[in-house]
Amino acid sequence: PIWWNYSRDDLYEKLFNCGEILHKITHGPVTEKDIEKLQQQFNEMREKYKQEVNLLPIHQPTPENSFSMLTIPTEIKDAGRKGRGLFATEKVNKGSLIGSLNAGNVGIFKDGATWRSFAATLPRETACNLIEWSWVQEITPEKGDEDIREGLSIFITFDESNLMNSALIVEDEVEDEDEDEEEANIRCGSPFHSEHDSTNMNEEGHSHESNQERWGPCRFDYYATRDIEAGEELLIDYNDFEDDDQHQWIEMGL
Repeated sequence: PIWWNYSRDDLYEKLFNCGEILHKITHGPVTEKDIEKLQQQFNEMREKYKQEVNLLPIHQPTPENSFSMLTIPTEIKDAGRKGRGLFATEKVNKGSLIGSLNAGNVGIFKDGATWRSFAATLPRETACNLIEWSWVQEITPEKGDEDIREGLSIFITFDESNLMNSALIVEDEVEDEDEDEEEANIRCGSPFHSEHDSTNMNEEGHSHESNQERWGPCRFDYYATRDIEAGEELLIDYNDFEDDDQHQWIEMGL
């Protein structure tokens, strides 16, 4: 096929011309019809993955258990310049688990050729979403742990967690727009504190915390970095788990 050696960008631009279609479907109010279409695409990806790749056990959602990566109630709404976004519907306390890749509804690919073939043979809109939502992450092995996800893998979730945006960084060329720079309120890796929880005083008499917040390695779980109010958009920093220059896609052969 014409796409047999295409990069991720080639699939997005040459094969599917995704920029044209995604701009139309990702901006403006989110309707029930939009939600239904997304659910259909999640199902389409999930079933194709189970039939053609199946490197991880994938559970079929039921009315009793959605097997969503997310552990908190959310809704999909318009997020302005970012397009569609994911918003909390209840208050979330700092340190709460937001989502886990251990949910049983997450697919991985260990080589670029398999992912390329998977993406290229999906219907256009579903394929464009898959390309947008997939990410490459290198999972650091833990001692005594044998997990196929360790090392370099391409990940894709089959649920609404795909709509979680990265915090907006306002560039110089758009400073005149009515946009404020944002901070991520979710982080990959578990939060923990140092052994000492006392507050010490420095020579000037000012206190400093000896239990400064620290984070474990980014593997499979995502936590709230602060309290998140109901109605607030869930934001993450993609650079927590992806390389900034995207060279890992090239390492995967894409």
